[in-house]
Amino acid sequence: MEVLLIQKPLQFAALCLLVQVAATQSAAAQGAPQQTIRSTSNLVVVPTLVQTPAGELVTNLQAADFLLTDNGVPQTVILEQVERQPVAVVVLMQTGGAAARQFPNYRGLTSMLDYLTGSSPHQVALVTFDSQPEEASDFTPEVEDLKQALTRPVAGDHGAAILDAVHYGVDLLRQQAAGTRRVLVLLSQPQDDGSKAHADAIVQLLGETNTMIYSVTFSPEKTWLKDQFTHERHENPPYEFASGMPPLLHTFNLDQPARVALRAMREDTAAEIAALSGGESLPFGDRGDLDRQLAVLANHIPNRYTLTFRPTSNQPGFHAIKVQVIHQPEPVTVKARESYWATGPSQ
Repeated sequence: MEVLLIQKPLQFAALCLLVQVAATQSAAAQGAPQQTIRSTSNLVVVPTLVQTPAGELVTNLQAADFLLTDNGVPQTVILEQVERQPVAVVVLMQTGGAAARQFPNYRGLTSMLDYLTGSSPHQVALVTFDSQPEEASDFTPEVEDLKQALTRPVAGDHGAAILDAVHYGVDLLRQQAAGTRRVLVLLSQPQDDGSKAHADAIVQLLGETNTMIYSVTFSPEKTWLKDQFTHERHENPPYEFASGMPPLLHTFNLDQPARVALRAMREDTAAEIAALSGGESLPFGDRGDLDRQLAVLANHIPNRYTLTFRPTSNQPGFHAIKVQVIHQPEPVTVKARESYWATGPSQ
């Protein structure tokens, strides 16, 4: 399944900006000291995937073929060569809530990570989480070292603290050497459940660290619904439809499954974070789906263009990015990072 350019993350990040501004104004009104955040670099990295309408990758573009705007202002773009650039990958694996039902589907993870890292110098780590980040492995250049933990995780509690796990994973990645590509692969349900981290803090963190997030999500509601129709259930007693007619047998109460299905329509935390960073979010239903989606990501991640620019504006806060491909005879689809967070001398 291909994911088209998403506009929704801009609304989400703009909302986070309003929350941040309101919090700052409140602190100032109360005379509270404001936190000082200093930027170490004003280089913004914009991973960009370009495809034909049929989904084929476009891989022969040059820097002059891209038009990138920062808050509507065109920027000078550099196309980086990253074939041999070191890459650090953190796999965030949900083990809480409904995640345990998915563990048998994770047996293809090591192959995906091997393909993703390729011949580039790389380091890989695994973090499991439920209502909080739990076990974290050391970074290793050998994916095989993580095989046992990747394919046979231990079930956690009821939670799915996605924002807390992302915050933890980004902190691990920014300890890597400068010039390293930073990638998070999130395996979880779509919705956050139990995080203490605030959304605005995650928006700022992603903008400051140039971290790419790819989420592959299962639906806990669909898993629950599947159980209702594949596992043994308690039938309702025979229903007397009308006098003189045989009772109606084998009926079930579908009120709760209906409510669960409606609840699945809530906002998708994992997709929002991935799109905000410039990554992708792909759903899966079973092991075959997961293997196919992991293969898509393993193909897309190394074939993204890495655009960089130094903003002409030093205005702190949220910046909207738009990337277009020009000078092309045929239309193309562009998936790119849509925003970043700039930090001034004090904020």
